Amino acid sequence: MSTRKAFLTAAASGALIAAAPPSPGPPGSSPTPSPKPPNISSAARALAQSMRRFDANLSDSDVEKMAQGIDGNLKLGHAIDPQARALKNWNEPAVTFEAAE
Repeated sequence: MSTRKAFLTAAASGALIAAAPPSPGPPGSSPTPSPKPPNISSAARALAQSMRRFDANLSDSDVEKMAQGIDGNLKLGHAIDPQARALKNWNEPAVTFEAAE
């Protein structure tokens, strides 16, 4: 894209295409199958069940949603650090702060 105007036009058209409602399939087509429930680890389920100690009114669907979130966070943590290395107290983030003069 050679100009800012061309870039903005392309970006706006991409957003409009993404926001457009999906077109219906051909008549008589079968509906799409519902997605299968996600595989939730037993550790995530146990941790979500333990939350009932704090709120006895949690429904089964609430506990299931919490278990899905916990499991998602566990999977994300494993994706970020597959060796599951623990941070020590002296580990600090690698941040450099500079102020312009």
